[in-house]
Amino acid sequence: MRHHYVPQFYLRRFCCADDAQKVMTLERHGDVLAADRKSIGSIGYEKGLHDFVEDGFTHSVEGEINKIIETPFSDSETWEKIKSGCCERLNNLDGLSIYGFARHLQRRNLNTLRFMKTENVRFLAGELQDLTDEEHRMHEWIACNPGGVHLLFREGALDTMMPDDALVINIMLCRSPISLRSSTNPTLMVSVPGRKSVFGEMFNSLRTWWLTLDRHWGVFIIAGGPPNFTKNDMPEDAARVINRQYFTQLTHSDARYMMADDPFLESDLKWAGYGFEQHTTRGFRYRLVPA
Repeated sequence: MRHHYVPQFYLRRFCCADDAQKVMTLERHGDVLAADRKSIGSIGYEKGLHDFVEDGFTHSVEGEINKIIETPFSDSETWEKIKSGCCERLNNLDGLSIYGFARHLQRRNLNTLRFMKTENVRFLAGELQDLTDEEHRMHEWIACNPGGVHLLFREGALDTMMPDDALVINIMLCRSPISLRSSTNPTLMVSVPGRKSVFGEMFNSLRTWWLTLDRHWGVFIIAGGPPNFTKNDMPEDAARVINRQYFTQLTHSDARYMMADDPFLESDLKWAGYGFEQHTTRGFRYRLVPA
């Protein structure tokens, strides 16, 4: 019944040094952020997420996702390099697999399902403007088909077809001098055309995602620029911006858990307006300080 929307083989890249089955997480409970060790099997899942009813019988795509996407990628040469701590060996032949995995993590995520439901409610309320004809037809179809949102979500989770831009994607593999964070919604959107990017003007016209691969390696996936695959040493300030993006994602409830145990966590909590409340058995609690 535990349908993971974040594969456990990905979560293991952030396991505790003294326990390969646990990760140090930060979880939001209203105005409280609590740090605690969690079992890898107990986060990043939703009960029955991939179940659906058809002709009076319950079916599930959980097994299909494992068979056609998770297992092939986790057994691939690309993931073997990442799993074995050899991200520096990744090259342009791995670029398409990394892009596909990042896209899959985004499309199968529980937050994506919630977003789709919320957007359809807004459409029915007349709040969505400037929709394309395709988007309008999609929302009309969802409105006329009970369970339509979940059907589209399942189709997205099972989709193995690469989009048209797959062969013109720029992959920037980055090594961080500090420990990187991730979350149970690990593919970050860090820039979209027409919006000012925290990474500078050159990103303002590009659609860019970030995916942390392990504690010290991650990738920028850039659409809208020339195709390429490069390896870079990431400046500490850029790594801290990425880490704060995951922190902001958590505080906005766009992820249930953030995986983090870096030395900058305390200062980021204070930066976001949280004050220390108490130590706990396996971590600590911070509470949002009233303005």
